[in-house]
Amino acid sequence: MPRYHVKITGKDYDAMADLVRKYQVNVARHTVEKLDGGYRVDAHADGRKLRTLEAAGYKIERYEDVDKEGKKRQKEVRKVTKKAVTAEALAVATSAHYLNVVEVEKALATVADPPNGAFTKLIKLPNKTWENRVCNALKIGKGTGSNRPAIYFLGGVHAREWGSPDILIDFAQRLTNAYRTNSGITIGSNNFTAAQIKKIVETKDTYVFPQANPDGRNFSMTTDAMWRKNRRPAPAGHPQASCVGVDINRNYDFLWNYPTYFNASSPIANSTNPCDYQTYIGPKAVSEPETKNAVWLFDQFSNIRYFIDVHSYSEDILYSWGDDENQATNPSMNFQNGAFNGKRGIAGDTAYKEYLTTADKNTAVNLANKMQAAIKNVRGRVYKVEQAMSLYPTAGTSDDYAFSRHLTNSQKAKIYSYTIEWGSPSNPTPFHPAYPEMQKIIQEITSALVGFCIAAT
Repeated sequence: MPRYHVKITGKDYDAMADLVRKYQVNVARHTVEKLDGGYRVDAHADGRKLRTLEAAGYKIERYEDVDKEGKKRQKEVRKVTKKAVTAEALAVATSAHYLNVVEVEKALATVADPPNGAFTKLIKLPNKTWENRVCNALKIGKGTGSNRPAIYFLGGVHAREWGSPDILIDFAQRLTNAYRTNSGITIGSNNFTAAQIKKIVETKDTYVFPQANPDGRNFSMTTDAMWRKNRRPAPAGHPQASCVGVDINRNYDFLWNYPTYFNASSPIANSTNPCDYQTYIGPKAVSEPETKNAVWLFDQFSNIRYFIDVHSYSEDILYSWGDDENQATNPSMNFQNGAFNGKRGIAGDTAYKEYLTTADKNTAVNLANKMQAAIKNVRGRVYKVEQAMSLYPTAGTSDDYAFSRHLTNSQKAKIYSYTIEWGSPSNPTPFHPAYPEMQKIIQEITSALVGFCIAAT
């Protein structure tokens, strides 16, 4: 049955919450708009579900058939072959198509080749994926020092968000090329000087893990364009295609067992159903090799102080927390306090709000604003800086896990953490827009990441 990209309008908070609680609709959490007489959100759903929603009083605006349009996008991706690919063909800035899973790894390895060998290192990650693929990360940095901060960029977590690995490869290519040639980077009206590039590479370490979920990416690019999860085999007795896979960004050890921690009526965008097509959290926290690889980098490199997970879509820059609204007055009201179990995840109430100091919020917002400004300088798009919590809370996400580490273990460093959701809801197939539009988005987010590296100290 065809699936559609839609906007759904409901009359009030409960109606919008029911989209997740009752109807299990895949909503783009940060596209909620307040309208006269209700709310509207971007979403994806099949025709049967849309008819059910219309019968329940929701207003539906249909856009593209995402399966039909997704097949067009799939045809624009080069097929995986054993033939050698030239470095020129892997240059994202001049490419006309998304990188396939092999090209992402090849492009990353090429960045680490001579003549960049003196300031880059390819890092083989320890856990093979379910389909036996090896993932790699890249370190960019020249020099050592105990006070040298590190920045960690993660991408390719959700299979259908094809542009995230391309963004991080583009970032790595531009940064290393600029440093090697003692030149700056100009994108739009952003002019990052050679001196600024040199300072990034010589006073900070940058870790780039561009393709966390290659199995899922390959499946999305070749079979089901809307696939989100990894490719963990389905549990015994569950032959349905939807029963394959875990949502990697619900598998981290932060309030992972969400039914214990959240209000039963919370519209949380998580699922304990192994056959949930979108947001199955997995059999246990950090159960997946992809999650383990992402966590391994945090554990291996203790100087990481900043983290950005690159996703789509909504045109926003999100900072902690995602489980509930923030507050700065009651330190005891926090995710580790069991007295608040069963109370989290309701927007606008007073039963629970997540503790975040004013100083930490200010730091997080100030750095996010630097990224926002760099994005705007490319073609005028204004990304919204906001807390990760929306009407629809989450648990088990990478950004909240990263920031929580220093609170659950005082021996670990504080890591300011973000999610960037690139791309406009107005784009057809917004998880993987046509590549001419994706190229513009790549320029925006690469600019944001370079600007972030300059500002982070």
